[in-house]
Amino acid sequence: MNILNRIAPLFFALIISSSVSAQVVGGMNVKLEKLFVEEKYEDVAYKGMSMIEKDEYKSDPEIYLYIAMAWYEISQMNDEKMEEEYPKALQDAMKYASKIDKKDKEGVWISDNADFFNDLAKAGIADAAQWIDDPKKLRNAVSSYKYMTKAIPDDYNLLFFKGVLEYKNRNTGQADRDIAEAMNGLIPAYENPKYRPSKASAPVLEDGLIQWTDVMLEQNYADSAKKTINWGLKFFPESEKVKAKAESLK
Repeated sequence: MNILNRIAPLFFALIISSSVSAQVVGGMNVKLEKLFVEEKYEDVAYKGMSMIEKDEYKSDPEIYLYIAMAWYEISQMNDEKMEEEYPKALQDAMKYASKIDKKDKEGVWISDNADFFNDLAKAGIADAAQWIDDPKKLRNAVSSYKYMTKAIPDDYNLLFFKGVLEYKNRNTGQADRDIAEAMNGLIPAYENPKYRPSKASAPVLEDGLIQWTDVMLEQNYADSAKKTINWGLKFFPESEKVKAKAESLK
């Protein structure tokens, strides 16, 4: 029994330690970490924003990451009062996340905290979905994808779908640029056998390729439509939706 009494505190300490490290992997700022673990997200956001105004912290990617994570948590609270007070919490999460890439010279903070960026993409995609089918509010969806592609610049799935939305929003020049840049990143990525696409954003690429195929058909670019859906077959060989679209073009 005495042994159990000695082991139990250690066991729970390990659980707590694991939970803490899961907040910001590689984090070293104890004060922000403590506030975050205590779920004082407003305090984390405002303290962090105050810190980056100082020379000591303005280039520290960890602080920006904490701010982004705090705003993300606030955006996911499902609390009416918090939603009224912070209607742009998710946008603010994206805003500060977009600054991490330039501060994170070696890409360590982003890669080590990939789970957070994955959650951020999920939230952004879900947020944009409410406007995509409403022509009057489509620009809100485009705006959401702009925030996402800045926050997660290496996710070409998001960039491709942003291009599709730009086209639907009658910004054809930007659409063409987005699609071209996305494909320049997607083709070599999917050719790499070690590449693992984001589970959060892969579905929007799948849908985006089908929709872009339809766009090419609308413009009477049959060859481009076939080329687009053929890439879809390579990227998503198991997709029944992509297969069906490819069959329809034969």
